[in-house]
Amino acid sequence: MTSLGDMVKERKQLEKKAFEEAEKELIASGSTTTLEGVKEAAQNAQNAYKQEKVHCEQAYENLLASAEVCAQTLPARFEPHFEQAKLKQTKLSNEISELLAQLHPALHQDLNNVDWKKYTFEEQLIPDQILVGFHDFKLPNGNDIELPAFLPFMDTANCFVLASSESNDKIDALHNIVLRLNAHLPYTSQYCLLDPANSGRTFLYQKNIPHKRLIEKDISRVLEEIEDDSLRIRQTYLDQSTKRLQDVDENIRSNERFEFIVAANFPSGYDRRAIELLASIANNATDTGKYVFLHLDCEQNYPNGTSLNMFKSCVDFSVEHDENRFIQTWSGYAIEDETIEAFFDSLSKAKPQERKLAFSDVVDTQSLWLGDATRELRSSIGGSGSKRNDLEIWFGESKDGRNSAHGMLGATTGAGKSYLYHAFIMGLACRYSPEELQFYLIDGKQGVEFQSYPKLPHAKVVSLKTSPQLARSVVAELVEEMERRNEMFQSLGVTNFTGYRDAGSPNGKLPRVMLIVDEYQVLFEDDRDGVGSELMYKLAAQARSAGIHMFVGSQRFGVPGMQKQQHIFGNIHLRVGMKMTAADVTALQEFGHNGKRLLRACKEPGQAVVNDGAGDDERNVAGRVAFLDNDTRVGLIDYLSEQWQEAASLSAPKRAILLDGSGQPEILANSQLNALIGKTMRPSQSEWLDFASREAYQQGLGEKEWYPIESPSVFWMGQELNIHGHARTILRRRPHEHLLIVGDSNEARLGMLGYFVAQLPLNFRNESMHAVVYDRSVKGSPWYGVMAASAMPNSNVEIIEKGSEFDEALDQLIVEFERRRQLDEDDVADQPSLFVVLNEVQRATELQMQAGRFGVSEPSAATAKLVTLLESGSELGIHVILAVDSMRALQKVLGRNDIESFRHKVALQMSEDDSFALLKMRHAAQLQLEGKEPINALYIDQMQSRPLHFKPYCYRDMDKYQSDIAVLNERYAMWR
Repeated sequence: MTSLGDMVKERKQLEKKAFEEAEKELIASGSTTTLEGVKEAAQNAQNAYKQEKVHCEQAYENLLASAEVCAQTLPARFEPHFEQAKLKQTKLSNEISELLAQLHPALHQDLNNVDWKKYTFEEQLIPDQILVGFHDFKLPNGNDIELPAFLPFMDTANCFVLASSESNDKIDALHNIVLRLNAHLPYTSQYCLLDPANSGRTFLYQKNIPHKRLIEKDISRVLEEIEDDSLRIRQTYLDQSTKRLQDVDENIRSNERFEFIVAANFPSGYDRRAIELLASIANNATDTGKYVFLHLDCEQNYPNGTSLNMFKSCVDFSVEHDENRFIQTWSGYAIEDETIEAFFDSLSKAKPQERKLAFSDVVDTQSLWLGDATRELRSSIGGSGSKRNDLEIWFGESKDGRNSAHGMLGATTGAGKSYLYHAFIMGLACRYSPEELQFYLIDGKQGVEFQSYPKLPHAKVVSLKTSPQLARSVVAELVEEMERRNEMFQSLGVTNFTGYRDAGSPNGKLPRVMLIVDEYQVLFEDDRDGVGSELMYKLAAQARSAGIHMFVGSQRFGVPGMQKQQHIFGNIHLRVGMKMTAADVTALQEFGHNGKRLLRACKEPGQAVVNDGAGDDERNVAGRVAFLDNDTRVGLIDYLSEQWQEAASLSAPKRAILLDGSGQPEILANSQLNALIGKTMRPSQSEWLDFASREAYQQGLGEKEWYPIESPSVFWMGQELNIHGHARTILRRRPHEHLLIVGDSNEARLGMLGYFVAQLPLNFRNESMHAVVYDRSVKGSPWYGVMAASAMPNSNVEIIEKGSEFDEALDQLIVEFERRRQLDEDDVADQPSLFVVLNEVQRATELQMQAGRFGVSEPSAATAKLVTLLESGSELGIHVILAVDSMRALQKVLGRNDIESFRHKVALQMSEDDSFALLKMRHAAQLQLEGKEPINALYIDQMQSRPLHFKPYCYRDMDKYQSDIAVLNERYAMWR
């Protein structure tokens, strides 16, 4: 090593030599500069140099001293830090290894090393970046670390390219992509795997992928469908604030899938049109969740006019090794067949976590009844795009002057119709008070969608498992209400519901009425005369002005048996479509081209398309319906009921009129009966007159001939197949005012007869009535004791079970009959009403016909007395009520003329011959055509010859029966 002194000596010699040469040059050039001047300058430079040398030597000595000190002190000072750094590197290396071991399986280097049989596919991870390989790192402690290497993926508009040649075809990388994406998005991804060159052999596992697009021979047609789907998604979900599908609220887009189009061996087998479409999708559809992967065959030529340059944002991640970034791709890891089998087997067994848009995200359930129904009814049922509550159904007149009179829903089984009904009903119920809105809810024959709504304070009528006749009767009631309202509006000089409200509701506040019919084809079944179609047409054409709207649903918009469909649909402004079959969508005339495209995309429960412009393609809104689970719905209904009971100061919760097509009616649900027994005192004569003259919809009898002089008495027997009608018979002091019940159903006969006896105190004070009940029920049978339980305590009802005792009672009745015959008409009117009730007459052998002298059957002695009462007793206030199980048994007791002495008859299911013999018509043979339940009956007043179809009260068990009787007795007790 050269010392600092040697360097100075050498430098001095060089300077001397340079000085001498400069002097020679000056002399030769004839310069005016003197040699002495040069020497003086050189001397000055030499002096400066000497001074600099001293400084340099001193600095050098100081540096050597400092170095010696550092050499002695540094190892002792920094050795602990070096050891600590090594420990930290080792710990970091271990932590990195642990983290890598916990990575999502889609990020593992070799998918063959993942135990797919135990993987549950519970996670959903949107791959904003895609794994392309691994970074190799060597730590100072000697450990090797491999970290995943990523490229931006779903947050870009890239098209991804894998180049191939004969030596490296990158097929393994292609399979890695498909499996990794399936692992990332097991339930929200679908695949379009194109391989025209190999006829699909590149993707032999395609059949195992849960969601894939069916590949046709014409690839261009498949790609056109993808472009069409992309347009639908953009129109449905994207707007200024939400520009990518992955940014849409997960609960709204949960059934919308990202689609990955993988083109193998490109461009081999692809024509110009297919390449243009692929490029269009790659360049323009990434915002709608469509991403293109091209597996390039570099040795193939492109069709004329096409090239890879058509794909604007190509990213190639097929590099095996990058010297600068130390990235090694996983393309060399061939996926084994066993891995593919295990992967898709586990995926097929996995159950996706169901994501539903919550009702509370759509409707404010805390701020109740702030809506005003003067001009419209409007409720959010779900969300679309970035919003959760902008999918709306509305009726009335909007602020911009548009009208929406009525609506209909088309949805196949499993499409989520119940989601929509519940969201719509409860959304309206939370927004509008019962003063603003009433519901009429009709379920079809098998429907149970509305069974939780009778307690909803807004519900006026709830009909479950509705028969065609009952469905038409409910609609007929609304047509009558429409006509009543329109007549009232006309008399007040207003034109419609809104005008009536604006005028201050002079005749009291009227609510808007919302009729909802599920499976509305029930209106047209067994309807040869077109009554259902005519009723629906009247509502469609005229009900909006009365504030009455209907929303009907079925699997299709048009249904069999519907007449005047074009005229009805002309007034159906609001149309809602959910999942339907492809054939049904194609055949639709209620939606335009764009609407049909949106409907074809409704493939999951809850997806819906709402159009409030009578099918106008500019008025389509697609989205997702909110889900309201049963427990939450029932709890909310109870809460609304409590709130309304408190707000309206009701003594009891308000309940709807329940029409259960599958069950028998309850006597305590009879609104007309409740209107009477709800009084604190026995109705006066004038109150009875008022009650009898009121119409049924006003909870009256609708009976104009109610004359106190005839001691009229009403007895309810069941529920008519309509809203307000309750089957009843009125017995007066007129000829043949007796009641006959014939049929094989013990439950129905006993129910009607028992409740008849239980209603006697309703009509008469004790001193104004006496009843003799002859009960021949078999002791020990389920029917024994029912008649005794029907008799109220301290009532003038006498129960007789022995034939001898009944014969004595008949004798007394005949004596009373003869006595009354001798009285003046005015005196007869003052006599108490007498009732002879006979149960199980077929078992009363003493009443059966006997052989006469000439072989002709003759009435028994007891029957002869009974016949006397039948012929003339009712005019004197003595009425006979008889129940028997068959016409054959009845004919063993009474002759044909005697049977005609019963003006009032009830027939249960029987043969055509028996029906004709009893009623002079065969209708009773068709009562149970749809099965044994519910039990149906026919009532006929022989003076009117109009059969009334109804469901009778039935006896089911003693506990329930005694409970009903106890309630009635409690109400009667208040009168006493």
